[in-house]
Amino acid sequence: MSRQTILDTAAFEKGVAENPAASNLTHYGSWYGLNGVPWCAIFVSWVYNKAGYPLGQIDSANGFHYCPSAYNFWKKNNRLTRSPKPGDIILFDWNGDGKSDHTGIFIKWIEEGKSFSSWEGNTSINSQSDGGQVMMRKRLTSYVKAFVNPGIFDATNEPFVSDLKPGDEGADVAHMQKMLYELEYPIIVDGKFGRLTQRLVRQFQKDHGIAETGIVEEITEGVMQAELSNPKVKDHRIQTGTFLKKGDAGALILMIQKALNKKGASPRVQQDGVFGLKTDSAVKTFQRQMALVADGIVGPRTFKALGFKHI
Repeated sequence: MSRQTILDTAAFEKGVAENPAASNLTHYGSWYGLNGVPWCAIFVSWVYNKAGYPLGQIDSANGFHYCPSAYNFWKKNNRLTRSPKPGDIILFDWNGDGKSDHTGIFIKWIEEGKSFSSWEGNTSINSQSDGGQVMMRKRLTSYVKAFVNPGIFDATNEPFVSDLKPGDEGADVAHMQKMLYELEYPIIVDGKFGRLTQRLVRQFQKDHGIAETGIVEEITEGVMQAELSNPKVKDHRIQTGTFLKKGDAGALILMIQKALNKKGASPRVQQDGVFGLKTDSAVKTFQRQMALVADGIVGPRTFKALGFKHI
């Protein structure tokens, strides 16, 4: 019995789908005792149990079925990690809103610290976290809310520091960047804490009388949240996923903007990771050129026309 047993157990389920389609009915839900509901977390719980490593009481005696509550549970119990190993758990945040939307099982790094492969339930090429199938997916670190070592193999874990600092990547960084963007700081929302982000964090801290460390700790994050509660701030809140549209933001928007410019967008689109009016106009123009429905929504057909192979 080992971490490999978890991966082998998940791999054996490859291709299993809801029956009937779009019903959320699976044998994982039957085992868990909660069928007909979104089941990505139930799948992870089932795999661990089947492999001989039950997760124990989280949302229920069989493990977890809510990603946000599982994140809170593992954070409280110091199980978050920045160095995932095969068989560890991943929690994703597609929207960059600070909430966990989906989960899977870490297989291996494709590019260390940048991209990785994972086993996931209730996914598909056309739907990140409600696709109805078990698949191996390639994922970017910029969409990760947290990697989790649930303590099955390792008795202890190093203390997890939640402060965001230069060099960090992930959904929490994207969420922080979006807060700065909504507060009208000229930031690029890409989930990467680089020099521009550090400079603008320092500027925000200076503007609000906070120690200018360039690190986003609890106080700085709290001030950002407080400022966003001010009704004078424009609402740029986003909803991301496979279908992207005006108002969305994040690393994938940045990739779309770069692709539009590579395809000859005129005028060129500002590559800032925010799906604004100019990006919307460029998408519609491109869609018309490719004989697609010019609705400004970047879905599977538009992704394909832009040259994306895997989304």
